[in-house]
Amino acid sequence: MEFVRWSALALLVLFSGYTLYASRTENFWRSLRTVMALKWGRQVTADLYLGLLLFNFFVYLNEASVWVMIAWLIPTLILGNIVPLIYFVLHFEALVGRFL
Repeated sequence: MEFVRWSALALLVLFSGYTLYASRTENFWRSLRTVMALKWGRQVTADLYLGLLLFNFFVYLNEASVWVMIAWLIPTLILGNIVPLIYFVLHFEALVGRFL
């Protein structure tokens, strides 16, 4: 299990680095207009946000607190999938313990 945890941490670092690189080399708003003009772009965006809301439902189930869920929801909707990865790394033992 330690391998999984360290792999998730490595992915978090790599994903964060690529996010910073992309934000420095591309204009987010111009790219968003281009993506949202495409049917697949709208579908992928809807799929992304549906998945992010589902993640926050699992946060609620794990934490049993609406306030904790809301505290994770706000950055999740702004930053996307990097936030669930942070949650996974921070709460690894509790999450794995539920399944083992």
